[in-house]
Amino acid sequence: MKKIMQRLVSFATFDLPLNVGYNQLLLRSIQKQEAQRIHNWNIEGTRRKLIAYYWYRNVLYHFLGLFAIALMIIFPFNPHINILYMSVLCISGGIAFVAVCLCVYLPFFSSAFLPQLESLIANHKKKEVEIPQTKSAKTQSKIPALTTILYVLFRIAGANRIACDAFSAQMINKLTGVDTDSIKENLRRIIHAKNLSPKERAEVVKGIAVAKVYFEKLSFSPAVKLLDELEMKLERK
Repeated sequence: MKKIMQRLVSFATFDLPLNVGYNQLLLRSIQKQEAQRIHNWNIEGTRRKLIAYYWYRNVLYHFLGLFAIALMIIFPFNPHINILYMSVLCISGGIAFVAVCLCVYLPFFSSAFLPQLESLIANHKKKEVEIPQTKSAKTQSKIPALTTILYVLFRIAGANRIACDAFSAQMINKLTGVDTDSIKENLRRIIHAKNLSPKERAEVVKGIAVAKVYFEKLSFSPAVKLLDELEMKLERK
C-alpha cells in the first residue's frame, strides 16, 4: 500500500521525468538500442528522442492521467451526459492542458529537464573520448616490450640489418601496425643506450623485463641470454 501511494504521489507531482537516474538509464537504453539498429548513430539523435519522450510520453500520459481522474470524480455527479456536455469537457480539457503546460510542463522542461539532459550528454561525450585515450595509453606502454621482443628475434635470426632507421621501423610497422616514429625511437634506446635520460632508461628496462618473461615462458634461452646482455649494457651506461 505504501509503495502504491508513493507511486501515485510521484505521478501526481511529475517527478519521474526529472529524476537524474531515470533519465540516465533512458539515455543509455535509447543510445544502445538505436546504435544497434542504425550505423553511426549520434548522441544528438538520442538527445532529440529524449526531448520527444518528455513531451509525447511523459507530459501526455501525465495530463491524460490527471484528466481521467478528474472525469471519474465528475461523472458520478452528472448522470445525464450529452454531446454538449462532452464538448464542454473537451474544450475545458484543452484549456486546462494549455494552462498546465505553461505553468508546469514548460517551466520544468526549461529549468530542470533540459539542463539535466545537457549534463548527461556532456558526460556521455566525455566518456566516449576518454575510452580511446585509455586504450591508446595502454598500447603505448606495450610498444617498448614489443619492440624489444622483435629486435631480439631479428638478432637471433641473423638479421644484422636491424637498426634505428626508417627501413627497420617500416618493416616492424608492417608486422605490428605501430607508428614508425615510435618504433624508431624505441630501437634507438635499445641499440644506442648512451645518454639516455632516467625516464628513457626506465622504459627500456621495463620492455626488457616483459620480453624476458615472455621468452622464459617459451623456454627460449638464446633470447633470454641476449636480453641479459642488453641489461648489462644498460647497467654499464
